Amino acid sequence: MINVSRRAALAIMAGGVASTGIAYVAVSSLSEEDLVRVTLERYFGKLNMRIEHLQQFVLEFQKRNPWIFPNTKLGDAVTLLEELKLGAARRFLPEQKKEDLRHFDRWVIAEFHMLTDYARRSSPADPVRFTGWQPCTNPFANLEMQQDA
Repeated sequence: MINVSRRAALAIMAGGVASTGIAYVAVSSLSEEDLVRVTLERYFGKLNMRIEHLQQFVLEFQKRNPWIFPNTKLGDAVTLLEELKLGAARRFLPEQKKEDLRHFDRWVIAEFHMLTDYARRSSPADPVRFTGWQPCTNPFANLEMQQDA
């Protein structure tokens, strides 16, 4: 039988309370910008993007697609797992949650290509900038409505 002294029990309890507090602070300090950043870095690697451009991108993304973001708890959990390099834990989520995250990932990547100059940079070392929505610049585009004959 294992005998645990009162001091050891109090030390274990204090450690548990302290680690719970640290985990709460870590999760509560996460934002939607963090979720977007870890999602983009999951697919594109380390991004060379200033925080101001990332903030502008996230604000525009939220304005254009307010229903896409996963709920706060799921977003915080995914952000924390990706930060800790434990993103493979996604496979243990329920099927609906996995589908929500896949949907979010696809929308973020698509909007990232449309609202930033990621694909139009001259080299991979160039910083990514938020450019906003760009109108069609194709000189051969037919933007007139087709009339049915």
